[in-house]
Amino acid sequence: MSKTWKIFLTSLLVVLLALFFWYFKTIVIYVLVAGVISLIGQPLMNLLAKVQFGRIKLPVSVRAILVLIFFWGLIYGFIRISLPIIFSQAEAISNINVKELQEKINDPLSIVDKTLKTYNLGGVDYDKLNNYVTDKLKQFIDISDLSNILSSLIRIVGELLIAIFSITFITYFFLTDSNLFYKMILFFVPDKYDDRFLKALKQIQHLLSRYFIGVTLESLLITILRTLGFTLILGIDFKVSLIVSLFSGIINVIPYVGNIIGYIFAVVYIYITNVNLDFYNEIVPLLTYMTIIYYTVQLIDNILFQPLIYAKSVKAHALEIFLVILMAGSVGGILGMFLAIPTYTVLRVIANEFFSQYKVVSEITKNLDK
Repeated sequence: MSKTWKIFLTSLLVVLLALFFWYFKTIVIYVLVAGVISLIGQPLMNLLAKVQFGRIKLPVSVRAILVLIFFWGLIYGFIRISLPIIFSQAEAISNINVKELQEKINDPLSIVDKTLKTYNLGGVDYDKLNNYVTDKLKQFIDISDLSNILSSLIRIVGELLIAIFSITFITYFFLTDSNLFYKMILFFVPDKYDDRFLKALKQIQHLLSRYFIGVTLESLLITILRTLGFTLILGIDFKVSLIVSLFSGIINVIPYVGNIIGYIFAVVYIYITNVNLDFYNEIVPLLTYMTIIYYTVQLIDNILFQPLIYAKSVKAHALEIFLVILMAGSVGGILGMFLAIPTYTVLRVIANEFFSQYKVVSEITKNLDK
């Protein structure tokens, strides 16, 4: 067979595989999610393997079931606690009077207007700004409408149940046979590349298991610290504190950018839920102290958590990670930012194994073997 035909057939095979994965993308997502859960659960599987009653050890099937019960139990407990709080906050926000809120916002806008005019930077175009703020507030409040949330949940509950069952079923087999995921991937790989792909997959598993466990603990600790700080120190309602802290803890998975998004959300949400307070004497001090607590927790995160998770777990330079996140955000938005580091880790490991002869690849993967 000529070289041209080989290239053509290889290209055709790649296109067909891409179409196959796209057509069955829901199933592919189930498999990938199950793979991530199995990565997180593998350390617990190893721990349970050491448990024995006399000379009898726990069978691998029992260990897998216990890990799944533990994992879904945590999720159920989280939903059981947080969902009623989210609904109550959504209902409270949906009852806010937009016109009254807009009048309250005019106070800080007047401060901005005076500041701009003082430094000859123009002024605030109140008509355009008020229209913009009103539209955004209406969108926020409409999104928070309880009836919309309930109708959306009803529409997706069937798909969610199917997803939960499918992911649980697949995860069980991934936990009982740690090589099963590898075998599924190697099925699409030519035989001559099996050993190299298997080596790359082992390294990917090692790096991503550390990463996912790390970010899960990081999000949990950030949520707890900020909730305690906002509630106990500032006296903010526990439900408001939990919503703000939970969002900031989840979005913080995106390095560098996530904490800024979380802070903006915290300022807007706390201001809206306390709009009846006096702006100068109560709102400004409240937001000031909130900012101090928010970034104190962020400082703890930056010093203790992020260097260990994002630099050491995936073995990439901080600037490298930052640029990757920006590019992922421009392509896929917030979701792209969430997936940036795991995807980049996978690509780096594969590139290191198969394309290390290129200078750019050797430069960005030189820390992987350390």
